[in-house]
Amino acid sequence: MSYNKGFLVFLLIPVTALLLYLSYSHTTLGQNKKEPQRYPLPKRQSTAAPSKDAVEEEPEMVQEEIVQEEPGLYHVAYPRKYKFIIDQPKICEEQKPFVVIMVPVPPWDAEARSGIRRTWGGEKLIGDKVVLVLFMLGLHNGNDQETLQEQLRNESQQYQDLLQSNFLDSYKNLTIKTMMMMEWLSRSCQQASFAVKVDADVLLNMNNLINMLGSLNPVPTNYMTGLVWYGNIVIRNPFNKFYIPYDVYTRDTYPPYPLGMCYIISLDLPQKFIQESKHIKAIFIEDAYLGMCLERLGIVPTQPPHIEQFVVAPQQYNRCYYSGLIAILTDNTNQMTSYWTDIHSTSNPC
Repeated sequence: MSYNKGFLVFLLIPVTALLLYLSYSHTTLGQNKKEPQRYPLPKRQSTAAPSKDAVEEEPEMVQEEIVQEEPGLYHVAYPRKYKFIIDQPKICEEQKPFVVIMVPVPPWDAEARSGIRRTWGGEKLIGDKVVLVLFMLGLHNGNDQETLQEQLRNESQQYQDLLQSNFLDSYKNLTIKTMMMMEWLSRSCQQASFAVKVDADVLLNMNNLINMLGSLNPVPTNYMTGLVWYGNIVIRNPFNKFYIPYDVYTRDTYPPYPLGMCYIISLDLPQKFIQESKHIKAIFIEDAYLGMCLERLGIVPTQPPHIEQFVVAPQQYNRCYYSGLIAILTDNTNQMTSYWTDIHSTSNPC
């Protein structure tokens, strides 16, 4: 009998210890459970010293200063209460451009901006049409952030063609950059007839662009054109950089949209895109997202008069062929510069 009691005691000791451990662990885990990751509203950056580019803030819609949830892998943090920390608020009023060309470029890529200024971006007057070229930037978050920000302020004072907002500049945030372009156009450039978004590695033939836009008389509304893609398939391969899971977008194809390398809009659209962004959660694929906004607006993008003038996979360089195009995707800034220089080396490229 004593043997059985001893055996029971031997069993009860570890069982009791285990129960105490589990009870303690459950309590501790409940206390230390992590809160969901949050995404704070951005604040005005202290690196932006007042300059002649500064502008008094206009009245904004009242928004609660709350902490917002991180958007996740496939959405972006927009709408948010972003600010322009380098701005050109009066430039459209002063220059009265026929078309304003917006070039998204990273803050650290001074070479791309310089290459564009030396080539097609330097063509400010085509016939009687004024052309305005502006570069759209976000923030750099590297160790050299303050040094780079000072360089950007100096560059802005010299060229007066930079727009910078206080979102983090990255490939993932291209949709934020695009929507900030729309905010700026809606607020500061209603004087223009058209706006063009063009990537920094695109060769733009300004004469051909202006000829195309000049043929649109009267200036259309609800107008968006470029290399329009129809029925573009949603990528479901998780190893592809354009992967979108079903729970983010359930349909198999996107609505029609112009490819992001170069598209043209009438100036009534920016405000409409901003309004629709309140109802459609922004995905990181910026041109597809604009297509989603267009669909909700009941607008179908228009094919350009000659769609073959927008080329994303060009054939081997030929001066005569390239001189007849509007927008051609190139490999890099150096290649774009060399092509533009060759095309303009003669008055008769063919």
